[in-house]
Amino acid sequence: MRNSRLFSDENEKIFTIRKICDFDDDEIEHNLMPHLHDFYSIFWIESGEAIHATEFVEYSLTADTILFVPPGLKHRMYIDKSVGGTYMLFNEEFIQFNRLNIQPLKNYRLFNNPELKSLITVSSDQKEKLDNITTLIFNELKSRDEYSQEIVLNLLHLFLLESRRIFDLQNQAPKEMVETTPDNTIIKFKQLIEENFAKEKNVSLYAEMLNMNPSCLNELSKRVTGITAGELIRNRVIEETKKLLYSSRMSGKEIAYELGFDDPAYFSRFFKKYTGTTLKEFRDNSRKKYH
Repeated sequence: MRNSRLFSDENEKIFTIRKICDFDDDEIEHNLMPHLHDFYSIFWIESGEAIHATEFVEYSLTADTILFVPPGLKHRMYIDKSVGGTYMLFNEEFIQFNRLNIQPLKNYRLFNNPELKSLITVSSDQKEKLDNITTLIFNELKSRDEYSQEIVLNLLHLFLLESRRIFDLQNQAPKEMVETTPDNTIIKFKQLIEENFAKEKNVSLYAEMLNMNPSCLNELSKRVTGITAGELIRNRVIEETKKLLYSSRMSGKEIAYELGFDDPAYFSRFFKKYTGTTLKEFRDNSRKKYH
């Protein structure tokens, strides 16, 4: 496993940068379950697709998306070795090293914002600039010396500043825009999905359970989570399918019946349509060993 670490325990400073394709099977399986950690992390998805979910919000992370995860956030993430990109983690002690009166990262909207949308999408020009920064970090860690810590720290700050610039440009909401903090309806909707997604996939049925009009539920879901109610349901089904393909020996037919599909052939087409890969291809790729 290629893993570039700059300080792990020294003075409690932590910084790590890695390629996502180097994640091992234990890390992939761990990320599938709800968990939290005490450091900041950045997932830059450069190719493929990952799914990130908190208690309130779920995102499909496609190519050229960067996700920022603060410490203490309970989340789960589907990310396998078909995904290309870069992963960084660091703590407040490292980011504050040799710097006075610097604003804590917890105050950055980039990592903490009421919309729970801590991600950006980068254009080709922005991607080139950020890629140059991460390349410099990797190169610096190949032949580190007494200057490495300060250089890497400054490069990390540059990466964060460029990311904040992009985030602010992409999140300039009109003043009259209604508050988008997740409310009790969406929390309840997420709970209902978790309890019923294997047998109920129709938005109108969930809307009925919530005493809402289906179109209103879709509009509320879109405003609060960034995706429609139907997409929330579908993503949960896809996520469970991937989990079962990776961690069980169930056949595609058995998984189809487990998830409430009466027609295994339709289930196979459904999975291929929304993931771009067949059930067998996904299982084979997700279990492939990388050395």
